[in-house]
Amino acid sequence: MTGKLNYLNVGCGSKFHTAWHNIDMVPRSPDVQQCNLFKGIPFPDNTFEVVYQSQVLEHFPKDKALPFLKECHRVLKPSGILRIVVPDLENIATEYLRLLKLNIENPSEKSESDYEWILLELLDQSVRNYCGGYMAEYLMKENILNEEYVFNRLGAMGKKIREEFSGINNFNNKNYNVPNKKHKLFYKNLLRTLKEKTIVALFGKHFYNLYKLGSFRMEGEIHMWMYDKFSLTRLLQKTGFSQIIQKDPFSSQINQWETFELDVKDVLPYDPTSLFMEAVK
Repeated sequence: MTGKLNYLNVGCGSKFHTAWHNIDMVPRSPDVQQCNLFKGIPFPDNTFEVVYQSQVLEHFPKDKALPFLKECHRVLKPSGILRIVVPDLENIATEYLRLLKLNIENPSEKSESDYEWILLELLDQSVRNYCGGYMAEYLMKENILNEEYVFNRLGAMGKKIREEFSGINNFNNKNYNVPNKKHKLFYKNLLRTLKEKTIVALFGKHFYNLYKLGSFRMEGEIHMWMYDKFSLTRLLQKTGFSQIIQKDPFSSQINQWETFELDVKDVLPYDPTSLFMEAVK
C-alpha cells in the first residue's frame, strides 16, 4: 500500500487516478490490478478509507448486487465512505415520460430525435446483442440532429465516445497511432475468425450463433439491473451502511475529491444524468 492513498476504485475501466488502488475485471492500464469482482475484492477487511465505483453495480445481476456491496463494506474501515455512481432510472423514466407526452401533443423533428435517444438510454444496454448496440450506431451517424441534447445527457463521456468514433474515419487525427491499431486489430480479427470457424466446423452454425450471443451477454457490457435513489438506499441499508445521501458529480465527503477528476473532467461531468450516492460504514 506504500505510496498510495487508502482509496479504492472498483471496476475503474479507463477512469482512474494513479494515487488510488484501481481494480477491474479487464485492466486497461498497468496502473490497474486485474481481479474477478464476482469472486470478491482481493483486499483484507478494514483496509480502505474510501471505496468508489462508477457504472459498475448495474452490470451485476440483481441477486449478485448485495454480495458485491457487502465486499465493498468489508474492505472499508469503520467510518469509511462508499461512493456509487449508476444510471438513474428515475431520471431516465421522467425524461421518457416528458418526451412521450411532448411527441403525442406537439411533435417536431427535434423532439422525435430526443425521444428516440431516451428510449435507447432506457432499453438498449439491457437488450443489445452486439457491442455498442443501437446507441453506438446513433453516435456514429455523420450528423446527429439533436447532438446538443445527447451530449447534455452523456456529458464528457459522450463527447469522448463521439470523438473516438470520428477518429475511426480520420487517420490523420494525432490522437491515434493508426499503424499500431491496425496491426493489433488484424491479429485480433484473425484469431476471432479462426475461433469462429473451429466452432462452426465442430458444432454447426446454429450452435455458434447461440454461443456468440451468450458470450457477448456475459462479457459485462449489458446492464443487468437499474436503480433509483429509493431502491439503492434500501440496498445500501440492507448491506449495513448508514448516513446514505444523494450527491452530485461535484460534491463529496471524500477529501480532495475535486482533484481526482473521477466524476468531472475540465468542469464537465462524465455522467451528468447519473445517480450519485454516498454512504458510511
